[in-house]
Amino acid sequence: MEKKIFGTSLEAKARILVFNIACGLLSLAVVSYVFYFSLKYDYETLFSEYHQSLIGLEELRQIVNGTQAILMQPNQESQMIELREKIIEYWEAYQRVEETALDDNYLIYLVLQVYYFFNQDDFGLKEEAEMQQKIDDISKLDNQIYIFLDILKKASNNQENYIEELKYQIAQLNKEISNLIHSSLNLVEIKKDRNSTLHSILHKAVLAIMCLIMVITIWLSYLVLSNIKLLHKTLEIKIKEKTKELRDLNDSLQETIKKEVLESRKKDQIMYQQARLASMGEMIGNIAHQWRQPLNALMLLIQAFKVKSQNGKLTQEFIEVQVEEGLKIAKRMSRTIEDFRNFFHSSSQKEFFNLRENIEDSVSLVSAFLKQNEIQLEIECPNDIVLYGYKNSFSQVILNLIKNSEDVLKERNIAPAKIKISVSQDNKNNVLPKNNKQGGCVRILFMDNGGGVRLEDIQKIFEPYFTTKHKSVGTGIGLYMSKQIIEKQMQGSIEVKNVKWQTDYECQKRECLENCQVQSGECGAQFIITIPLKIEE
Repeated sequence: MEKKIFGTSLEAKARILVFNIACGLLSLAVVSYVFYFSLKYDYETLFSEYHQSLIGLEELRQIVNGTQAILMQPNQESQMIELREKIIEYWEAYQRVEETALDDNYLIYLVLQVYYFFNQDDFGLKEEAEMQQKIDDISKLDNQIYIFLDILKKASNNQENYIEELKYQIAQLNKEISNLIHSSLNLVEIKKDRNSTLHSILHKAVLAIMCLIMVITIWLSYLVLSNIKLLHKTLEIKIKEKTKELRDLNDSLQETIKKEVLESRKKDQIMYQQARLASMGEMIGNIAHQWRQPLNALMLLIQAFKVKSQNGKLTQEFIEVQVEEGLKIAKRMSRTIEDFRNFFHSSSQKEFFNLRENIEDSVSLVSAFLKQNEIQLEIECPNDIVLYGYKNSFSQVILNLIKNSEDVLKERNIAPAKIKISVSQDNKNNVLPKNNKQGGCVRILFMDNGGGVRLEDIQKIFEPYFTTKHKSVGTGIGLYMSKQIIEKQMQGSIEVKNVKWQTDYECQKRECLENCQVQSGECGAQFIITIPLKIEE
């Protein structure tokens, strides 16, 4: 039983505890009800038996004793009839009282049966004997009364003959009444002793039930508290195990994240190198293209020396002029080499640089190709805007955007082909990253009239290795690297949308699908670059 209780759940033990307390309180209520009800019943019963029975018998005795005096009076017939009726009335009233007293309450009867079952003492036998004696005395008195009434009836007609007999019956009635009173008093005394014992036992039962309830409640409370402590320890062990598992998982995830970050950095470095190599190939082509015209001029200058020398017309003035022109051409070619060298020189530290000069230097590197493809490039930028960051990396962004627009304009045969770079300063800080605390930024709008980006491609345009060009032409990393440079190195942002040319009116999706004529040059892609003027390092 103990194992079963210990093996039950905490909820079951709590229910048992509550049930025990409820049963204990109910038991106390029942026993208390029986206890106090029996007190009330004993008082009422004993008083009724003793008082009413005694009064009835004494009144009956007085009536019987007054019979002889009535017989001595003249004209006693009517009085004798009345006397007989009184005796019958009082005796029947007494019998009714006794019948009521003999009918015990059912609850008291059950309690007494339980008491007699567990306690085989003399109280039950004495009470039963006295009860039987009282019943016998009542029966004897009843017979004696009816004998007396019969003699009384005869004596009323011939009192001289029955006077002695009547006295004898009166004496017998007094004797039987005294015997009945004595039996009633003995029975009341026995009931009083029995009820006193019963009350004492009930009192002890109440105390025993209270003690039992307290013991069981304390025991069940101990079981519940022990179960709670055991549950607490079990949960504590499980929490420690789960915490250790989470720590191990966290350490594993941190190692995995470190590896993934290193892999991502390696990939970014590889992609950046690829972008640099692709740009280097384009720049070498630009160098070759920009040097072609100066080299032709040098060849013509050398041939002029040869012709003048053959004709004998080579003068000192001609030599000075041609040498000066040749030096200009050589200096221009040297400056071109210096510009390309500066572009490919990777700076490891951030620096302040003039935005307009940076844009113009970047454009000068591809100006020959722009002229060759008849692409007009317009720059609107204040002269006093200074940015803080990696100068050459920002030039790479400008060149990537120019190259992207150049390829689109050539592919779609846009005429006239136009590119516009518009720069403005915003001091409202409504488009800045959260880490800018100086309240100012630069907005660079880079736009062409090449028809814009297809709607299905506009969300993927900054993804690595995504390109709409042929694989032999595009690598798909130019715009991805541009986004990385702007966001990670310049702490800015870059986005793209399709707009009407030279306006901020954004083309709606339905309009782009139905009404846009790509080759008309009415709309194009607009890249919005936002860079903070001063960031907190």
